[in-house]
Amino acid sequence: MQTENKKFNLWQKFSAKASEFIRLDKTKSTARKVSSSLWSLFFGILIAFAYIVVKKGVQSSIFVNPIEIITTVLKSFNSSNKYKILQYFLVFGFSCIACALSFKAGLFNIGIPGQMMISGFVSFALIIRYGATEYQETPTWLLVIALFISIIFAFAIGLVAGALKAYLNVHEVISTIMINWIIVGISMLIFQQSSASIVWPNFSSAHLKYYFADNLQGTNAAFTNISTNVKMAFFIVGIVALLALSIGITFIFNFTNLGYKIRMQGISKSNGKYMGVNDKLLTVMVLGVSSAISAIAGFYFYVIGEGFFLGITQPLNLGFEAIAISLLALNSPVGALFSSLFYTYIYTSGPSLQLAPLYIQPEDLQVITSVILYLAATSIMFLQFKPINFSVRKALLLLDPRYLKYRKLEQLLVKKASLIAQYNAKIYALEQNSNSQNYQSSISKLTKIQDTYTAKFTKLNNAIELAKFNCQKANELYQIQIELFAAKKDNNAQLMSDIKANITQFKQQWKTEKMQFKPFNSAPSEIRSDIKLNNTENSFKLQIKQLRKQLAQITNEYLTNAMNYKNSDDQTIAYFENINGEKMKINYQLMTLGVGVKFKLKQQRKAQIKDIKSEHNDTYEMIISQRKQMHICPFRKRKEA
Repeated sequence: MQTENKKFNLWQKFSAKASEFIRLDKTKSTARKVSSSLWSLFFGILIAFAYIVVKKGVQSSIFVNPIEIITTVLKSFNSSNKYKILQYFLVFGFSCIACALSFKAGLFNIGIPGQMMISGFVSFALIIRYGATEYQETPTWLLVIALFISIIFAFAIGLVAGALKAYLNVHEVISTIMINWIIVGISMLIFQQSSASIVWPNFSSAHLKYYFADNLQGTNAAFTNISTNVKMAFFIVGIVALLALSIGITFIFNFTNLGYKIRMQGISKSNGKYMGVNDKLLTVMVLGVSSAISAIAGFYFYVIGEGFFLGITQPLNLGFEAIAISLLALNSPVGALFSSLFYTYIYTSGPSLQLAPLYIQPEDLQVITSVILYLAATSIMFLQFKPINFSVRKALLLLDPRYLKYRKLEQLLVKKASLIAQYNAKIYALEQNSNSQNYQSSISKLTKIQDTYTAKFTKLNNAIELAKFNCQKANELYQIQIELFAAKKDNNAQLMSDIKANITQFKQQWKTEKMQFKPFNSAPSEIRSDIKLNNTENSFKLQIKQLRKQLAQITNEYLTNAMNYKNSDDQTIAYFENINGEKMKINYQLMTLGVGVKFKLKQQRKAQIKDIKSEHNDTYEMIISQRKQMHICPFRKRKEA
């Protein structure tokens, strides 16, 4: 028994520590972000499935089983496809972190496609320069040198974009887009057959045809020869580097002054300056590092993955995917790993989905990917989406006899606040339009309004009193239920039976008292008795219109006189003082006539409803807390026993 109690006490301590950790703001925020991302993915996948099912059903009269799509995607993630999976995971992982880093600093590095291409033209320029052929293995040292030179070159390009942003105020989107196309132009100059003879004057025509594609799109695929072992070694090193980079950047963001400065800079430049941040240096360095990380992604795509440099007439479209993946990860370096893995699933399963029996078209795959990423990118909308929490809370409320009674009372009080605003608005409109000509008809309208709303308020007030009575009885019933709950804990069958009989008797008595409830017939306090309608020639509405016209005319006249260049300073000041004096007089008259009352009535209604809801929300929270205690305590009691 003592051993069991000791184990239970240890478990209680662990649970308390875990609960304390979970309730930490930082942890809660992270968990909430992860949850919102998962929900956005779920709905994105759901909409994508619906699109495929509907399109296939309408166009081809074929029912596509969503389970079959999931199975096909999972099957594509096998050992035969491992090199492709590793390649795209590293490409998406590094490019996503590069994008997230710039986003964290409040910068938009849209130059990732060009920065990835840097690795392509630097690496293949070195490989071609050292005479690589399909008959000999590309040396590992050359690949390592190519990677480091690519990183340095990309870092320098990033510094250029950062310097343009920091010192010349050139927006980073503009500068990085331009740099993308500059890199495309350099690549076309170096790797197209038509211009390669200028860059490579020592190459014969046979060499040029061997290395460069006939379609003027880049290099041929045949001349590089990287062994499987070397590729796998690079993949392993890449995964370790990606994990280290993700953890390192997370540590910097959360536990160092530099990370805090970057985040503050991203939130607001003025915040960064207030903290003493050198925003220019930070901008330059962040874009430089982001560009360098993008170069690593490009190296794994072009050199280790594809093995050739093709499609050089435009920026690499794959690089733009990093933006969506980063948004999916909510710019978290750790989240980038999971979002990259998820996107790798989608990207590498495309060819399998186009085969039998699904036969999904390439354009449909693009739509599916776009829908999922679009929903994922809007995951911020799901931060307050908590269906499980909502269901649990709703269930606890519905189990309690007080909830529906308080809910009814809340609805009636909100209805009363709206009815008061409606009544006052009608009285205000009548007061504004009344004059000597329509005075008698206005009196008749007033009498009708008073009679109508007297009946409405009387009926509503009686309903509210009945609702309050029901709330009181529900509270009494809850107290009896607590006694029943205590009897259940003690396993006292006789007491439980007696209390259940009391509950039945109480409900019957409640029903009887409810039927005997007598409505009130006294005049409602909400009906105004101090209403005096205007009996002058002009209605308040017309007087307000005339006063506003007079105010505009006086203001124009005084301003014309005040702005006369012949005036002395004292005369100008005197004119402005006169303007303010006249404005104050007319504004006072406007207030007396009821200007602003309509807006005031709306604000009063909103404030009353807000107070009602706030008060009842506190009541609901109390009910939930009490019901949780009732459900948790039996479990603890049995454990302690």
